[in-house]
Amino acid sequence: MEATERKNLQVVQEFISLIGVGKLPAALETLDENVYWESPVSETPPPELTWAKPRYGHKGVMEFIQDMWSVVQPYVMDTHALIAQGDRVMVEGKNQCVVRATGKRYDHDWVMVFRVKDGKIVSQKQYYDSSALLHAFH
Repeated sequence: MEATERKNLQVVQEFISLIGVGKLPAALETLDENVYWESPVSETPPPELTWAKPRYGHKGVMEFIQDMWSVVQPYVMDTHALIAQGDRVMVEGKNQCVVRATGKRYDHDWVMVFRVKDGKIVSQKQYYDSSALLHAFH
């Protein structure tokens, strides 16, 4: 692994660690000011997934996290693998959450693809199957 890839991996690990302990302002410092943030079903989101739309900049990422956490309560976020190649860091993980409105729990596996430039995260795209999440709304 090249030195740049190691540094990119460290930046993403720091972001995930800070989010995991609720330190959102510190986590935002790992992001480029013009970061692009995308979650699954961003193009045609179901109404339940209020956070599922493209976001831009620190403000957009903060709104994404606040929107998501106002609807679902995460209680486990595990990362299983982090892989760095060039400017990309792929993270494989699993969440366990509860939909606040119904109290129903759901689990899902996910993959996040981060791009890092000059020591800052410039984009993130997340992939997961939203069916378990949507089922927990009903």
